[in-house]
Amino acid sequence: MSAKLFIRSFSFATYTHLHDYSQLVIPIRGAADNFTEMGSGRIGPGQCIVFPKGCEHRFVPDENSSFLVADMDELPPSLSCLSHPVISIPPALQLFCGYVEKQLEYPISNHLYESMGSMFMSILEEQTFIPRLDPRIARVLEYFEKDISVTPSLATLAQVACLSVSQLKNLFKKETGQTTSQYLLSIRMTKARGLLAHTDTPVNIVANSVGYQDLSAFSHRFSVYFGHSPSNSRHQ
Repeated sequence: MSAKLFIRSFSFATYTHLHDYSQLVIPIRGAADNFTEMGSGRIGPGQCIVFPKGCEHRFVPDENSSFLVADMDELPPSLSCLSHPVISIPPALQLFCGYVEKQLEYPISNHLYESMGSMFMSILEEQTFIPRLDPRIARVLEYFEKDISVTPSLATLAQVACLSVSQLKNLFKKETGQTTSQYLLSIRMTKARGLLAHTDTPVNIVANSVGYQDLSAFSHRFSVYFGHSPSNSRHQ
């Protein structure tokens, strides 16, 4: 089983259609509102929408947004019996989507293209998907992803979610299993480890990019989080 992968960019427009194959749409940048007979919802970072074959849907992307689109003949079992089309996606799949985006910026061989489609399906089949997030919390995650070097206050996040601070704290924990600070730390550390493992970006620049101006504070936090130092991550 394989998938055909595409990067699609949009100016603001509305698209209503259906097709004789199944499709996943995963945001790379920006977000989109979606309307289907299975249910409606907004997708942003960390989410995707599943369109089974023959499902008519209306797709309303934000201006200047881009998405990884995966066309496939059949959905894997984990996605074939969803009660709602919008789901949250695990970090492993999100990271692979970023890799595909970079690869598809350049001409690639048919062999590499087909291999990426097969690997996408393999990763997809191994994942456990959780139901869609509350739209108010999805907006907060989208806000985090815009610039993870910034540490927004709870008051700012509550305003983004249109909730009180106490409502935000309770709902965020219920939806994600983490506090807002734990969630921000997790995406910062995941980003930092990826940069250290796959680029030669200096450690101090990596630290700055994920919100740490003090290199020693970053190194300590990274070591506590992963159990090894940033330099060990680079050598793995």
